[in-house]
Amino acid sequence: MRKFLAHCLIVLCVFSCAPSVMAERIFPQHAKRGEMKAFQYPYMKIGDKKLRMSAGSRIYNEQNFIIMPSSLQKQAAQILFSTDINGEIFEVWLLTAAEAKNRPLKSAAPLPSGRSNK
Repeated sequence: MRKFLAHCLIVLCVFSCAPSVMAERIFPQHAKRGEMKAFQYPYMKIGDKKLRMSAGSRIYNEQNFIIMPSSLQKQAAQILFSTDINGEIFEVWLLTAAEAKNRPLKSAAPLPSGRSNK
């Protein structure tokens, strides 16, 4: 009986520590990085572009739960997003600070030499 209780205690300790070690989220390779600003559903403003959300689109919060657009409380957030074949937003992932740091926003590409921005 003591051996059984000892095994149960060990299993309990292992499972109580498991939630603190969260697995890293896996994002699709084709996902684009952006900064979301306040939006009016069904549109989302990413950077300076206003994009429409597709039917059946999904928004994942920092804990990887699907949330409704109306429950999105943030006015601005660092995100990854993917678009469908029509160019509409299909999936959005709100990034944690660590994820945003690992996937920085790309700066604007420099103009080729000899050309001006007129």
